Amino acid sequence: MTIKGALKMNRLEVLYADDVKKITFNVRKKRLDGDRIILKGPRHSGKTYLILDLLASRKKEEFLYIDFSDVRIDASIMQYLEAFMQKHPIKLLVLENLDFPVSLPMCSQIIITTNQKDFHLKGFEEVYLYPLDFEEFIAFEKRESSIDTTFSTYANIGTFPDMLYAEKIVFVKRFQQLLSSFYDTDAELEVLKNYAIRQGTLITPFLIFNIVKQKYKISKDRFYAYTQKLRNEEVVFMIEKYGQKSNQKKLYLIDFAIRGVLSFEKDFIKRFETMIFLELYKRGYEIFYTDIAEFYLPEQETAILSMPFTMHNLLQNKLNRAQEHFKTLGVRKVQVITMEAEEFFVQNGIEYEIMPFWNWALQL
Repeated sequence: MTIKGALKMNRLEVLYADDVKKITFNVRKKRLDGDRIILKGPRHSGKTYLILDLLASRKKEEFLYIDFSDVRIDASIMQYLEAFMQKHPIKLLVLENLDFPVSLPMCSQIIITTNQKDFHLKGFEEVYLYPLDFEEFIAFEKRESSIDTTFSTYANIGTFPDMLYAEKIVFVKRFQQLLSSFYDTDAELEVLKNYAIRQGTLITPFLIFNIVKQKYKISKDRFYAYTQKLRNEEVVFMIEKYGQKSNQKKLYLIDFAIRGVLSFEKDFIKRFETMIFLELYKRGYEIFYTDIAEFYLPEQETAILSMPFTMHNLLQNKLNRAQEHFKTLGVRKVQVITMEAEEFFVQNGIEYEIMPFWNWALQL
């Protein structure tokens, strides 16, 4: 074996010798039960904690954990992995933060994590883990509070697990540090900031490009490459209008609190709308918007309206005006998500459910 090969084998020995201590872990809805799994999700969604909780239940000699975000490790170590594993009783191989094609050794169980949505391997089940949904947030918070108090905390903190226990005085600083992993340059930060400011609105990427280039020198190719990166890593989402391909998309971010961390601009109505989007997205619904409905789920024949603050007569007038629109779409159910109002009725063959966000989110 060459000197280089011997060094790589020695590094694998060091990694193999590392043990995993039992960690304090809040149970998530996802499980890692299969033999071939790619665990996908944005940075800071909790993938590593899910992995470490699993490893803590295994015998040290039966697993090998390699994290490619460790600057001491590079892709060349994979050339020596099969030979190394033949010498040890490894039953579980974990490759964290893998974003390049690999030739994998034989192993009883292999789990790969990545933040790249377009990373695929034949024969591997793809499991998605996102930042907390509202039900998980309640489990993580572990405080005896009324549901509306818990919602208020949720609306202010957001969904990244790391931010739940940050002290208020350093909350923004800690959140900004977390977000720094999503960009490499000041120009990219400006792109992310401009997307965040416009959450819940109709945009075109070209509009954002024209705004950013007035402040930073950034080429169109570089801008679109970074935008695609944000979309592939599921930091930014652009939703299509139902039945109509258009350059104009409805914009949302992976956490509704990002806007308030990257700017002083406040807009609770758009924050509330993003909360609804994220609850739907994390459960795998196919989501569109329409001229009237913030969200339309064609498979469920359901339209969803985001109306945190509304008077009963104004809401009823809006629903009456939307009757023909709903009929054209083939909608059977309309859900109106509010902060307080609660009502159920049937009109012209369509079920109308009006309910507070927390009731709606917990029944999804």
